[in-house]
Amino acid sequence: MWKITPITIFFFMTLMPLLDPPGFLSFNWNFNNSITVFISALFGFLLQWSGALALGATSATSHVVLGQFKTCVIMMGGYLFFNSDPGMVSLCGAIVALSGMTVYTYLNLRSSHDSAAVNKQPSFLQKAKSTTDADESDAIMDPIMEAKLKEIA
Repeated sequence: MWKITPITIFFFMTLMPLLDPPGFLSFNWNFNNSITVFISALFGFLLQWSGALALGATSATSHVVLGQFKTCVIMMGGYLFFNSDPGMVSLCGAIVALSGMTVYTYLNLRSSHDSAAVNKQPSFLQKAKSTTDADESDAIMDPIMEAKLKEIA
């Protein structure tokens, strides 16, 4: 993200006046409007950054499920708070999707909890790898690698 963002900002700033001349140049750029645009851009950046952080911390499937959850919450929030009518099919679909996301999250949490419990050993049973173990594994691997390199050559 840190490699792509500066390039994106550069092209955005250079192409914006060319692609949207009447909007950008004729906009009333007073202090209040400038602050509003800046805050909107900051929120957009934070939204994209949080998505990148979520993608880095979870799997791609979990990231997609999180995006769908956000869409369902926005649609249902519009229905509950602003009396928008997305239709009965859409509302039922959102409820089914939220139910599926709940089951998906539950199963992921349960499997990660189960695997953590299986992998956890008391500290007195754990064997630290010594230098002799590393030397022995290197000694075992060297003849195998030498044989494969001789076959290739």
